[in-house]
Amino acid sequence: MLNLTVAIIASVIVMLISIYAGVYLSRYKSSVTEMLGMMIGMTQGMMTGIAVGYFIGAATDMFISNLVGVIVGLVFGVVFGKVGGLMGILNGGMSAVMGGMMGAMLGVMLQYLYDGWAIDITSVFMGIIYVFSIIGMVRLVQQGAATQMETDPVCRMKVNPKTALQYAFQNQTYSFCSASCQRAFAQTPEMFLRKALAVSPANVSLTPVTGVIASGYEPSATEKQNG
Repeated sequence: MLNLTVAIIASVIVMLISIYAGVYLSRYKSSVTEMLGMMIGMTQGMMTGIAVGYFIGAATDMFISNLVGVIVGLVFGVVFGKVGGLMGILNGGMSAVMGGMMGAMLGVMLQYLYDGWAIDITSVFMGIIYVFSIIGMVRLVQQGAATQMETDPVCRMKVNPKTALQYAFQNQTYSFCSASCQRAFAQTPEMFLRKALAVSPANVSLTPVTGVIASGYEPSATEKQNG
């Protein structure tokens, strides 16, 4: 059995690292896509829940460790997953429940079946996995922030043009988060471009001669007549 004081100290260290990582990543909030936000919520919820659940499980019982692991995971998954919107919150919450329960189960199982050296080795191994997961999350967000993101003209979600689906219209290439957005745009591109320009008028510029919008959308003959 792991000493309770050691388990609490280890859990506090884990939570402090997660808090620091979450606060640090807040500087990249404007560059985080919904998918990246979901990944942040999942990593924070699952890995913090697993680590805390394991340490408390190795020192107490199934009920307490499940309760603590799941609650801690939920807090971190939801709070830091909200950068990805509703999907980030949901993903962080669900991952937290799974992580907290798995960590608690592992800790209690080792406590009763392999007491002694097995708990010590697993505790070190668990800490290493947790740290590398947090480092990987931070690096992924940093790389995403360094990439020039584009906006899906259909759902307005930020996407990476290097990996996103694309569609060319009037000598302009547009990026999409999914095949459904790509198909919707292909059917009525003018409608979505008008909506996109209405959302961000500051990004619109008209050429003085033809009145062609810089984004690649050109008004129809009827629209030109109506002025």
